[in-house]
Amino acid sequence: MSEIVTSTPRYMRYVLGNFTPAEMVTDGNFLIYSVEMGLLAIGVLENVCMIVAVMSTSALHLNLRILICNCCIGFILMAAGRAMIAIPLCIAHLRDVDISSHAWCFVANAVHHSSADSVCLSFVFIMLERTAGTIWSKDYEKIKIHIFPCVFAFLQWLIPMSMILGNYLDRANRMHYFLEYPHLPCQIEYLTPSMFIITIFIILIGFIASVVGMTVVYKKNISKYNAREIWFTNSNLSERYQISENIRSTHLLFPLLLLMLVFSILSVAVLVYGGYWVGVMTKEPARFEEVVKWFGRGGEAAQLFDIITAIYTISFPICAFKCHPNLFRRLRRVIGWNSYAVRPMNLNEIPGFELTTAPIRTQTEYHFQELSRQWNV
Repeated sequence: MSEIVTSTPRYMRYVLGNFTPAEMVTDGNFLIYSVEMGLLAIGVLENVCMIVAVMSTSALHLNLRILICNCCIGFILMAAGRAMIAIPLCIAHLRDVDISSHAWCFVANAVHHSSADSVCLSFVFIMLERTAGTIWSKDYEKIKIHIFPCVFAFLQWLIPMSMILGNYLDRANRMHYFLEYPHLPCQIEYLTPSMFIITIFIILIGFIASVVGMTVVYKKNISKYNAREIWFTNSNLSERYQISENIRSTHLLFPLLLLMLVFSILSVAVLVYGGYWVGVMTKEPARFEEVVKWFGRGGEAAQLFDIITAIYTISFPICAFKCHPNLFRRLRRVIGWNSYAVRPMNLNEIPGFELTTAPIRTQTEYHFQELSRQWNV
C-alpha cells in the first residue's frame, strides 16, 4: 500500500509533522540524554586524569605515551560532540524551542563520528609504534625518534576526517528521507549508508590488524628476551630495557584491545538493529506504527549506542589504571593522595641498629630492580 492506513491519531501526527519541539524530544529521549551526559562528564574527568598520569610516568616510552594520550583526547572530543547534540535537544524538551540548526548539528555529528573513528583506529597506530620499538630495540630507547607518534597521530585523525568529507560529498546521500518527516536538526543521522559501510569495513580491518600485529610483536619480543647473546654484556642494557618495556606494555595494551572488541560488538549490534528499522521506515512508510513500536518514536533504541559509547569512555581509563599500577600511583602522587609515601628516618636513631656498608649494585642489577619497582611486580 502506498498510503498510510491507520486509525491512531498519534501516528498521523507523527507522519504529518505537527509535533512541537518539546514533543519531538520524548521523555525517554530526555532521560537517556541526561544519563549519557552524566556518564560522559565522568568519562571526560577520567581521561583527563589518564593523560596526566601517562605523561608523568617514565615506565612507558614517550612515543607510546603520546599515542595513548591521543586516544584519550579522542574520547574527550567524542563527548564534546555528543554534548553539542544532546544539549540543544534537552533545551527543546524543557523550553519547547529549538536553538540548533542543520549546520550546527552536522558539525556536531562530524566531531562525534570522527572522534569515535579515531579512537577505534588508535590501536592500529599503537601497534605500529610497538613494532618500531621492536625492530629498532637496540637504539629505540637512546635515540628519541619522535617522528613516529607525530605521523601516526596525524594519520589517526586524517583518516576519520576524510571519511566525514566523503560523507559530505556522497551522492548517494538519502538523508532527504529524514527531512520529509518531523525531526529536529540534531535528531537526524547525517552519516550516509555507503559511508557507514565503509567506516565499519575500515574499523574491522584495523581491529584485525591490531590484534594480529600485537600478537606478532609480543612473540617477537619474547623471543628476543630469551636470547642468550643479550645477557652477557652491559652494552646491550638499553636493548634489554626496551624489550622488557615492549613486553610489559603489551600486557597493558591487550586488555584495552579486548575492551574495545567487547564494546565494538555491542555498538555494531545496536547500529545494525537501528539500520534495519530505518530501512523499513524509508522503504515501507505504511509500517510506521511497527517502526515506532520497536524503534521508539524518538529513536530511543538507537540511543543505546550512545550509552554504550559513554560506558566505554569511562571503562578505558579504569582498565588502564587496573592493568598498569604505576599509572594509578602516578595519578595519586599528582593529586596528593599518595599512600605509598614513607616518612624519612635516621637509621642511626634506631636502638641496636648498626649501619654497615651495603654491597655496590652493578648497573644491570640496578636496571632490573628499578624496572621491577616501576611496574609493581
